[in-house]
Amino acid sequence: MKNTLIILMLAIALSVTGCSRKTSAAGVAGESASIQVGPERFQAKVLKVFFAKKGEAIFRAYVVNWNQQDVVVSDPLAMTDHHVGDTISVLAMDNPYPHGAEARRLLAFVVLPDGR
Repeated sequence: MKNTLIILMLAIALSVTGCSRKTSAAGVAGESASIQVGPERFQAKVLKVFFAKKGEAIFRAYVVNWNQQDVVVSDPLAMTDHHVGDTISVLAMDNPYPHGAEARRLLAFVVLPDGR
């Protein structure tokens, strides 16, 4: 089940972005930077946990630091139960806006199940 979930997330990320590729983008204050486009896996320490419950339904998400920015990492299937200070595996996905409707790209962060 866990392997299937990982493969599914990667397949979605790759189907939306195509192959992972490098591109050059203008940074803040006119700097030029090379950024990775496509899925990126990284380890991060949990800074905050979001949890909600209604009956048997639950929600979980985590705040971690990525590239000197705090981001929310989703756990859409609520398969994990991490706490502040734990180190988690995260899949960051850099995707084009659907149908190229906008010039900006979209970032999404998803927690990977333990041991992945």
